[in-house]
Amino acid sequence: MRIFDDRELGYLEEVLDSGVLGWRREGMTGRFERAFAEFVGAQHAISRSSAMTGLAQAVSCSPAGWGSEVICDPIVQFGGLAALNEMATPVFADVEPDTLLMDPASVRRKITERTRALIVTNLWGLCARLDELRAICDAHRIFMIEDCAHTTRAYWKGKHAGTRAHVGVFSFQQGKHLPTGDGGMIVTDDPAIDEMLYGEWAFGETPKWFTLNFRMNELTAAVGLAQLERVSGYVDTYNACQRHLDEAIKGCRWLKPRAIPPEAVPSAYTWLSFWDGDRYGMELARFQQIAREKQVPLRFGFIGKPAYLWDCFQAATDPDHPGRAAFKRHPLFPGPKYREGDCPVAEERFPRLINCGVMLPTEEQGRQLAERLRAAIETMERG
Repeated sequence: MRIFDDRELGYLEEVLDSGVLGWRREGMTGRFERAFAEFVGAQHAISRSSAMTGLAQAVSCSPAGWGSEVICDPIVQFGGLAALNEMATPVFADVEPDTLLMDPASVRRKITERTRALIVTNLWGLCARLDELRAICDAHRIFMIEDCAHTTRAYWKGKHAGTRAHVGVFSFQQGKHLPTGDGGMIVTDDPAIDEMLYGEWAFGETPKWFTLNFRMNELTAAVGLAQLERVSGYVDTYNACQRHLDEAIKGCRWLKPRAIPPEAVPSAYTWLSFWDGDRYGMELARFQQIAREKQVPLRFGFIGKPAYLWDCFQAATDPDHPGRAAFKRHPLFPGPKYREGDCPVAEERFPRLINCGVMLPTEEQGRQLAERLRAAIETMERG
């Protein structure tokens, strides 16, 4: 449960008293942007109507476009969709087996003469190896974008998520750390990118670059400013809940915790572990049944397969795919067809994923959830 009370109402009243509900840089939207930029340690922040529109617009700020390639990770689809939206071809790099975050070694193998951008997803509250990825991008003159939808108040080697790339994109959708209902934020240290994005907003003359209007309104920004003042408290509770779940599986040979590198400061979003029971003669179906009986809301397998094996991406590059007709407004994207085996680590990990939400109202609820999980493990081990 998030807190919405007189603090939000006070900021909303300020907006209503001003008589201006649409975005204005000297109004509530500008206040929220400046406060968020300071919070993450960025020079500039630009509020958006959603993180997905912000991610697509981040690609449009890059050199990527028709005939070029954008490297993405395969666990979630949003980076690939942002690339397709800007008529660039997504190329999927594999992930590390213990974190499920983009593997720099795979990125190096995926770079071609057509690579213009990279979108790295800081997934489920944990940052990828951002310094190494930025070094790769700089060496190859690749525009780097961080998808930070899950990582408000997460850090890698002392820098906040979103601040090592050319552009970082945050989500304020209701299920995220900082909820405004819907909304997002782009952060950057590049004044030219900031000027480009703000130039698109004014529409007092023909925009200097081709894009659409993805502004946030003043009412959403008012809620965002109040929630920004609360988000660190939220994250402290979520991190505590995650620690209880990690403690619950200690000593269990057949549930492996997600690795948290020492360079990372997590911002708990989804607790993650990996099923290894088949290697000890255990049946996953039985553990699923026990988890239901113990009221442990575990999810198994996530979305089932990597993004590039879903119809949206298959149809983008395969003229013979049965789903091609649904994407007829898009031209056929150049490049090889996506196939099984493109990201072998991701494909091997997907059926082993076991995850659970940890964004709980209180640490006590996290402790109780961990006790039920431990009871489910003990029941499973008794056979």
